[in-house]
Amino acid sequence: MRKKITYSILTAVVSVSFLSTANIDHAEAFNDVGADYWAKEEISYLAEEGIVDGRESGDFGPEEEVARAQAAKMMSNALSSGTIRTPDSPTFSDVNTEFWAFKHIERAAELEVFTGKKDGRFDPNGNIERAQVAAIIGRAFFGEEAENNDRDVQFEDISAEFWAKGYIATLAENGIIEDENNFRPNENATRAEVSAYLARAMEENLGEKEQVEEQPSKEELQDDNILFEGEVNVEDTLNARSGPGMDYNTVTEFEDGTTIDIYEKNGEWLKTEHNNEWLYVYHSYIEKADDVKSEEPDETDEPEETDQSEESGDQSSSSHDNQIIAEAKAMVSDLNIRSAADADSDKIGKLDAGDIIDVYEHVNADWALVDYNGEQGYVHRYYLQEKVPGESTLTDKTIVIDAGHGGHDNGASANGLVEKEIVLDVALEVEERLEKDDVNVVMTRHDDTFLELSERVEIAEEADADSFVSIHANAASPAAEGAETFYNNDSKAAESKALAESIQDELVSQTKMNDRRVAEAGFYVIKNTTMPSTLIELGFLTNTQDAERMKQPNYEEKAADAVYDGIVNYYDW
Repeated sequence: MRKKITYSILTAVVSVSFLSTANIDHAEAFNDVGADYWAKEEISYLAEEGIVDGRESGDFGPEEEVARAQAAKMMSNALSSGTIRTPDSPTFSDVNTEFWAFKHIERAAELEVFTGKKDGRFDPNGNIERAQVAAIIGRAFFGEEAENNDRDVQFEDISAEFWAKGYIATLAENGIIEDENNFRPNENATRAEVSAYLARAMEENLGEKEQVEEQPSKEELQDDNILFEGEVNVEDTLNARSGPGMDYNTVTEFEDGTTIDIYEKNGEWLKTEHNNEWLYVYHSYIEKADDVKSEEPDETDEPEETDQSEESGDQSSSSHDNQIIAEAKAMVSDLNIRSAADADSDKIGKLDAGDIIDVYEHVNADWALVDYNGEQGYVHRYYLQEKVPGESTLTDKTIVIDAGHGGHDNGASANGLVEKEIVLDVALEVEERLEKDDVNVVMTRHDDTFLELSERVEIAEEADADSFVSIHANAASPAAEGAETFYNNDSKAAESKALAESIQDELVSQTKMNDRRVAEAGFYVIKNTTMPSTLIELGFLTNTQDAERMKQPNYEEKAADAVYDGIVNYYDW
């Protein structure tokens, strides 16, 4: 018996995109989804909920057809119904356990959203038809009510005996599709159509905005309620809106460098107060004050501390009698050394990013007793990377190497080069070098296989990786040239930046590419991984000089040496 599924929208960002994604600000920023596009609101809704993403190019591809495997993943990401079993053997004869969407197809089958073909196949790469979309959405959200619906429909091409008539009638009855003219049941569905039907089923009041409280109370504005102090980081000005979404009115604009108090996170939006009114700004343009410029930790915004040791008073004294238990590297500049394990104690010095110090004691989970110019001092451990003295911190680490693109996703192509091929060759060479150092290397792909961005993140998270390195090659105008690496500030910002800088230095030195930049960016795979992560752009396929370097017979080895040495330098200091 098929029942209506109880569902919830996942808060984690997931992807049903077909190519890699850049920092896309929902549907309003999709190049091919204009303000007047018929499904703009629905696409925006799913993007805000993290169920769809766009391409690195900024496109969404609304008119492209959808494969059954892609639709299965879309549905499995949007629905949850308790624990879904993963069988030891595949349910469908043409979907093995190595197939990129195996788990999602099995989940959709377990939920009875998809039933497969009569011959036992799923046909994962076959296009899904409009009638089939009506069926899977009807099963997922309306259950037997949809299957047994005998209501007449106005569609001229849907007969009373048509197999999906009940599902189509149910969707029409609930305003998910318009009941008029022809439904075109056997035509292949597009990304826009699947997005529209799914969004309307998930959110009945899609067009109604959330009611936002306009005036904060005095209690709400107390300092204890401030999450952190943020600084606006934009080229011009940042819109501050009346609610958490692009559809809300712009109330004011904040200039670059403006500091604001952040009180709450609402999805990808941050809540702040301005002129006694709650306003919302998009998170990508706000940096925590302790991450800006010098990255000096704000002593009022350090991580919450555990109870201090009774001996954590002013203990600054000679350290020659202490035993070294660890070596530590400062991950930020202007890191304060204090006279006691307390953010309110006196400052006795500062460390620059990359400075190496000896650690004598972990006073508690937050503070370390260290050597500073022959004297003792205390440093917050949040900003330190530690290792056992004399040991390589690289040995036994788990490192994910992600070769971008693959399968039907070629990535960039120019000057006789294809991105997916170059980055895989380099990634395999990096794997070989790391394994010789007893590193547990996890590859997102070993061959010409397509993986969605969320799959790559899942691999890293499930491996509990110590770091994540995604390898790509660039494309732009013929004049653009050089290597560049990116990191994201959402998680392990200081470590990610240090890893990116270390690899960039080696890429420039060993492959002779122009030193383009090291920069913060919102690429999906580095934004959604929780370990130190970086995305590498080896060079521009569209630039003649860069392309010629990449065509050299030993380029893959040189690039792999650079990436490997950058990783080694990050860990071994």
